[in-house]
Amino acid sequence: MGPDVSAEEEIHARLSALYARAAVRADALAVRVSVLLSKTVLAGLLLLPFCQPGTFYIVRVGHLTTPPEVELHARVVIPPSAPSIPASPGSSSDHVSLSEADDKRGPTIAASNAPGSNVPATSAPGATVPALPAEKEAPAKPVPPAQQTAPQWTQDEVAAAKKDCESLLAKMAVDSEELPPAREGICGAPAPRLLKSVGDSKVRIEPAATLNCKMIAGMNSWILDKLQPAAKKNFGSPIVRVVAESYSCRNRYGLARAPISEHALMNAVDVSAFVLADGKIIRVSKNWGPTAEELKKSQKSSDAGGDKAKFQVAASKLGAHDIAKKSDDQDKADDKAKGDDKHKSDEKVKARSPEAIKEEQAKQAMSAFLHEAHDGACDLFGTVLGPDTNEAHHDHFHLDMKERKQHRALCE
Repeated sequence: MGPDVSAEEEIHARLSALYARAAVRADALAVRVSVLLSKTVLAGLLLLPFCQPGTFYIVRVGHLTTPPEVELHARVVIPPSAPSIPASPGSSSDHVSLSEADDKRGPTIAASNAPGSNVPATSAPGATVPALPAEKEAPAKPVPPAQQTAPQWTQDEVAAAKKDCESLLAKMAVDSEELPPAREGICGAPAPRLLKSVGDSKVRIEPAATLNCKMIAGMNSWILDKLQPAAKKNFGSPIVRVVAESYSCRNRYGLARAPISEHALMNAVDVSAFVLADGKIIRVSKNWGPTAEELKKSQKSSDAGGDKAKFQVAASKLGAHDIAKKSDDQDKADDKAKGDDKHKSDEKVKARSPEAIKEEQAKQAMSAFLHEAHDGACDLFGTVLGPDTNEAHHDHFHLDMKERKQHRALCE
């Protein structure tokens, strides 16, 4: 400084210079801090979508202290299936945990529009947000028996089955063809045979049935010991052919989720008709007569129609000669009870002509034979199902050798 400058002015000038330099440095620092903060905020915004819920903390405006362990959770979208239950009166909207809110009321429109609804409520220490229920997986589609896997028959199993066949069929006059061990998925048998006919008279099985030897022995006994005596008694003619279906790799009734059928194990036949030596055909579907369900309905209607309905229903199981006699007696009793005039009586006599009586006798004989065949099968097979069982068996007899506890047969 020049000699004319006083000490005071010199000090003032130096302070001004220091202030100016401080101001410049402060401005530079502010700029640097501002840039750093901007970069930090930008980085935080970029990283925010990748952060897990509960990473940050939040303090509600107006609170003096921060509650312990207050987590900021993402708003949970409850699926439509979650019940909506209104909150109980007197509950605090400021200090109810998110998990409790989900359990008690779930999200509502009013709650989302309420002040502070975007700020998650505080939760009690240790409380956790319940996990959403996992979606139930659709049940797997069942695999048909033919597509399932099973081990092949061992040599010991095949040898044992063949030995049983020799023992069972040694004294029986059956015409059967030995087949190789069969395995189709979980279906088949170790020693199947193709049954063509039984007995010395060669009663044919059409089509030839693929069965195990227990079923073949059962069919032989049923045809020779039960069917032939019943046929000769009711028709005076023996049976020469039995119409039946046998092997089918499927579940019961062909349903996807039912147990496996005995047909799949070559252990069952479905018999639908019988052919006599004189050419007459007896079909289960047409000649069985009234079923058990129809008998019940007729029993109820008989209250309004008198005892004649009971007689007509029960007649299906009577012998032909008894039917004709009881039918005439019943008609006479009805005419006398109702006081029919001579004209009506003449019409009844005309309706009961010898031809009509003969036709009725033939129908009743076929029904009686089928009932005897069904009942006789119950003495030999493990399962016997027929028209009285259900609609699925209205046209055939199902016979199988399924083993049951206490060796009790199922006869329906």
